[in-house]
Amino acid sequence: MIGQYTTQQWLLYFYVYCFLGWIFESCYVSFRKKQWVNRGFLHGPFLPIYGSGAVMMLFVSEPFKDNLILTYFAGVVGATLLELVTGAAMEALLKVRYWDYSNQKFNYKGYICLSSSVAWGFLTILMNEVFHPALLHVLAIIPKMADEIFVWIVSAGLAVDLCISVRDAIDLRNILVGMENVRKEVVILRKRADVVIAVLDQEWREYVKNHPAVERMDEIGKEIELRLAKMREMAELPRLPEHQKLEMLDMKERIGKLKERNFRLKRKGTGNVRMLIKGNPTMVSPKYTDAFNQLKGYLADFEEKRKGKK
Repeated sequence: MIGQYTTQQWLLYFYVYCFLGWIFESCYVSFRKKQWVNRGFLHGPFLPIYGSGAVMMLFVSEPFKDNLILTYFAGVVGATLLELVTGAAMEALLKVRYWDYSNQKFNYKGYICLSSSVAWGFLTILMNEVFHPALLHVLAIIPKMADEIFVWIVSAGLAVDLCISVRDAIDLRNILVGMENVRKEVVILRKRADVVIAVLDQEWREYVKNHPAVERMDEIGKEIELRLAKMREMAELPRLPEHQKLEMLDMKERIGKLKERNFRLKRKGTGNVRMLIKGNPTMVSPKYTDAFNQLKGYLADFEEKRKGKK
């Protein structure tokens, strides 16, 4: 026994609220997007954050269920801590946020905010006074054996789904890290190109002075192309030293390889990673913002091309 319920009962409630949360979120997001969206981290019809939140609300408010004020504050504290710990842990491990309150007033690092915490308190009261009693009434009709079979089957399926979903999330993390590493290498090459060209060309010195190194990958790519054009032009000049010609050719070859590597990384995201991002439209990556936006743009174009072929 854990509190007033057995472990099996807690699991049953967790799964039911995961499913109900998935229905609510998927319908809400699909309505806003005007197309069906399988919302959430998992592939199946479950949203663990809803199940965890519901179970947490029931558990922390259990000692105070006869006092609505204490029930409210227990829900506020419990749900806020759950959001904070879950959000911070997922971002630390997977390099993305599945929700972001950065645009809300009185938020803490985008993980939690005052308005949500206030809402969690009222939801805890509704959970205890309305939702959970209704669920208990429905479950009382179902034979106990059926509950046990349901829990075992869903536990097995959810374990498999979780393994697959974590693998997809790790793939997304690795893609973002890889794209960021490519961006850093391109920045280094851009600076090398600045030095080589500016030494011989006054016009280019002025360009470099007025266009300091940028950090966005797409902007860097455009500048690199401009520099390569200048390199090809200058490589034909007899006064260009041999070692600088070789350095330019080396940079050209490396840039080509980096662009190919970046393309392969984005291409890797067209499978399950694409579905993960599609199912979490509020997902952001503060640490890898440019790489994440670039990947989302590529996947959006990929989606449009797929629709055009149908």
